[in-house]
Amino acid sequence: MFDRLSAAIRHNAARLASDSKASVVPIFTLAIIPFLAMVGSAVDYSRASGLKTGLQAALDAAVLAGARDGTANWTNVATATFNNNIPANGVSLLSGISPAFSSSGNTFTASASATAKTSFMGLMGISSVALSVQSTAVIKDGTPGQFCILALNNTAAGALTLNGNASISLTASQCTLQVNSTNSQAVSLNGNTSIASNNNCFVGGMVKVGNASISPAPQKCQPVPDPFVNYTKPTVGACQYTNYSASGKQTVNLTPGVYCGGMSFSGQVSVNFAPGLYIIKDGVLNESGGSKFTGNGVTFFLTGQGAGVQMSGQADWHLTAQTSGQLPGFVFFLDPSGPSGLAATSSSLAGNAELFFEGVVYLPKQAVTITGNAEVEATAPYSAFIADTITINGNGQLALNSDCNATPVPIPPQLAVTWNGHPHLVK
Repeated sequence: MFDRLSAAIRHNAARLASDSKASVVPIFTLAIIPFLAMVGSAVDYSRASGLKTGLQAALDAAVLAGARDGTANWTNVATATFNNNIPANGVSLLSGISPAFSSSGNTFTASASATAKTSFMGLMGISSVALSVQSTAVIKDGTPGQFCILALNNTAAGALTLNGNASISLTASQCTLQVNSTNSQAVSLNGNTSIASNNNCFVGGMVKVGNASISPAPQKCQPVPDPFVNYTKPTVGACQYTNYSASGKQTVNLTPGVYCGGMSFSGQVSVNFAPGLYIIKDGVLNESGGSKFTGNGVTFFLTGQGAGVQMSGQADWHLTAQTSGQLPGFVFFLDPSGPSGLAATSSSLAGNAELFFEGVVYLPKQAVTITGNAEVEATAPYSAFIADTITINGNGQLALNSDCNATPVPIPPQLAVTWNGHPHLVK
């Protein structure tokens, strides 16, 4: 409508300007142009103001929806909500619509920009008006927490499986166990298995056989995307060690570096890892026998062809993650598709091993199995365990004590979540 009206004004103004019957006509034409420009500008700005109001409303709805979701997927939820709430006339009158979202703790911020097409102002060479809006929501009265166990696979049956006398125990009040699979049997509990946590969050269904128990009852949740899929990874340099191995009853002191072909230990080796980043390229961190491993301030970055972890026997592992440097907060960080090839599809923690990992164990796209009497992270003050699928057999135990105040290890903010909070707009 505005385009047709603008065209009509230009046509009639041209007719007046060409009329030579009265000399007053050109003067009148020249005099009315500024007036029409002011009126037209007011119309254009009024329309732009309405579009901005609609854009603001869409952004407010988006940031509230994202804050209410509160998971690592919140930006996707916010973006979808924003797109669904753009004013109907905005689809044709706005261009270059660009929303952006970010968060810090319980504060969620959003901004959006767009360009509104003008009609009358085009007579003065102004074809568009730039619009920008901002919105901030804060979660109040909620319960902060972290994802302590996260099974990432979206479709697998038995994405989390416990057999025999296996158990999962999350003693920290802020811990959440999340299983992403939409399968009706996403969680499988067989025999005398048990799960005890503060919050069990399952996207799909659960099947129990025998005396299996779970507390509390799981709630239905939305899937959580891999929180570290875009995490900055270390640059892998030239090999400093190749096919490193040690065996027998001896003490070995190792230093950070690039270990190509993996690491292999057998027998009663006692290994001391100096603080720093250990890059294991194109191979497996393999242990068998009764070895003992100690490292304070260490991170293992697994990348390349066949990368993974295989532990068996009566190993005693005591590893605390780095507090600074590359990959702080991680004990193990697996790159599933490194530049030199795909990682292994599985990792295994078996035997009578006692595994103290203070920090995050991140093994995406791997089926991780805990078997035998292996006890993982039982006494560590903070741990988180993330894999594609998780299976615990026999008397295996996955016990996490994730107390944020009891560890110097930085907890990656991507694992933070707020439950039962109420989002409020503050801007």
